[in-house]
Amino acid sequence: MKARLLAAMLLPACICIQSCTPSYAKEGALENTSKECLDISFRFQRGGIASSQYAIWIEDETGRLVRTLYVTSFTAKGGYAYRKDAVPAWVRKAKPAEMPADEIDALTGATPRNGTVNYTWDGTDDKGNPVPKGTYTVFVEGTLYWENRIVYSGKVNWGSQTQQSVPITSRRYGTSPTNKDMITDLKFFHARKK
Repeated sequence: MKARLLAAMLLPACICIQSCTPSYAKEGALENTSKECLDISFRFQRGGIASSQYAIWIEDETGRLVRTLYVTSFTAKGGYAYRKDAVPAWVRKAKPAEMPADEIDALTGATPRNGTVNYTWDGTDDKGNPVPKGTYTVFVEGTLYWENRIVYSGKVNWGSQTQQSVPITSRRYGTSPTNKDMITDLKFFHARKK
């Protein structure tokens, strides 16, 4: 219990200010037995009111949420209830209203400063268990301005032997140009570590 509490307290300190690699596993011990990872990076530019919320998560081939890598604290800790336009795809998938507070604390962080942010998925699910080989989809959803948002996605063949840049598709919701450059230079890179 102490290790879980310590991990829940320390993780937000590790999560993105300028650059980060939030990964967690059971009892706070990080172990990547596959030595495989998915690196996610992008330039982040904060906007003004009703903007700057984002979430990053992984789904399996059936569309089941496997792991949330990051979500802004405002949204996950209740902002979704009165700001229905704050990363609604993640909210529908993750159901934060049903999550215990310590679980939410482990995957949230303050909205980062402007600059490049980095995240790494180590191939584990939300409970720290390694996922089986297969095709997984990574999503980055950003609330740009009120109901205007963008959702990026890319498919990763987990368990493959090749290193590769992952093609990214995007879907924009709304037409306001306000804060349209909140997330730019997005890259997904699937690699095997030595």
